Amino acid sequence: MNLKNIIRSARGRKPVDLVLANARIINVFSGEIFDGDIAVAHGYIVGFGSYSAKKTVDMGGRFVAPGFIDAHVHIESSMTCITEFSRAVVTCGTTTVVADPHEIANVLGTEGIDYMLDSSRGQPMNIYFTLSSCVPATTMETSGAVLTAEDLLPFMSHERILALAEMMNYPGVINEDPEVLRKIEMAKTAHKPVDGHAPGLSGYDLCAYISAGIS
Repeated sequence: MNLKNIIRSARGRKPVDLVLANARIINVFSGEIFDGDIAVAHGYIVGFGSYSAKKTVDMGGRFVAPGFIDAHVHIESSMTCITEFSRAVVTCGTTTVVADPHEIANVLGTEGIDYMLDSSRGQPMNIYFTLSSCVPATTMETSGAVLTAEDLLPFMSHERILALAEMMNYPGVINEDPEVLRKIEMAKTAHKPVDGHAPGLSGYDLCAYISAGIS
């Protein structure tokens, strides 16, 4: 990133790379829609209004909105491979997903996680993952794999693994299950958050769950 050139472009002292002219711009924070031009330089939106540009695209009154980021999804539930999933959702405005590969991990273990990471490269959208924390979800389930903290540790440093996925085994948290606590401590050591999932939990038990560092 050339910070000086971005600043100069934003101030109108240097032509921007692209202007999207005559757009209807959706402000997702205020709920307002306003007409205007969008200036883009070095891959960043640097301003709104009248700018000199190397290239201008007339939007003809079309709506422009930020891409939707789906912060929690199980791609396997769509019953499609990642390529088909991406092709379907990107046309509806989703530009980024954060997926928990919990379902395939329960069947194939680490091989399933490897498959999701490998097959998500080069897609028309950004695909990140959280690391499945409960495989199986409880000891009462039968699964194709059991993933321990030791199994998950090599994935924790991956650039597209953003967090430890939803900690559904809340009984294991509040009852201090050693393996569950090792997974939480592993995420903390890697400076990555731990997603929460604790339906019905309240009172002191909820306080204990949150105090374990789960968000």
